[in-house]
Amino acid sequence: MITLEQIPMVATPSMNDTHMEESLIINKLTDAATNKELDLVASSLRELLAHTEIHFANEEKMMEESEFSDLKIHKTEHDRHLRELAHLIKYFEANREPNAILAYIHGNLVAWSLHHIGTMDAEAAKYISSKK
Repeated sequence: MITLEQIPMVATPSMNDTHMEESLIINKLTDAATNKELDLVASSLRELLAHTEIHFANEEKMMEESEFSDLKIHKTEHDRHLRELAHLIKYFEANREPNAILAYIHGNLVAWSLHHIGTMDAEAAKYISSKK
């Protein structure tokens, strides 16, 4: 679970909105896995991946338009995370194991998301907002 208070605020408001939306999907996924609602876990995983793809594409477009020098590094991290989510979906579809999803959320996803927002996204957002 991610509380809204945990999400670092960055200098670009649209990024903050997207991060809050994504945290709500992560929380829905957490609840579904905790309650062993397998169909809701599956649909929430797909929703998370779709949202994350759009989220990252929008961020990358803003970084590209502002000529952010660390775009390639940032995009590499986005791509790695998307591959990880896609792999997790394939694993869940094959095994239908909600405890594996909870392990991923608590052992990786929440910490990675908060760290990524507080470091890479904060830096990019500061740069993007300085170019407006």
